[in-house]
Amino acid sequence: MTTCSEKVAELVTHQRFDSHQQWVNRASRVLTAHPRYNEGINYSEPNPFKAVCFDSKGRLCRNGGDMARARDENAFPVYWLWPDQIGEVFLAAKGGAQ
Repeated sequence: MTTCSEKVAELVTHQRFDSHQQWVNRASRVLTAHPRYNEGINYSEPNPFKAVCFDSKGRLCRNGGDMARARDENAFPVYWLWPDQIGEVFLAAKGGAQ
């Protein structure tokens, strides 16, 4: 049986880091590439439009420590979703969207 996190991974297979080193090399570029990332940003407040990363075990990866844990526990690839994808991908993963 396919888990929800496996279904999500299938839906965003192009949005992933295959290794810890790839995350180190690419994260600052790809996780700020969405057109809305810098839209109307107020630099005195945290940016609310951030990607959500999760490892192949379905755990959130919010920082370097989480990425190191994914590396140490062989939980790469790590996938990411943009805020405007979460609803659609969640519904598709649960079987509620076409």
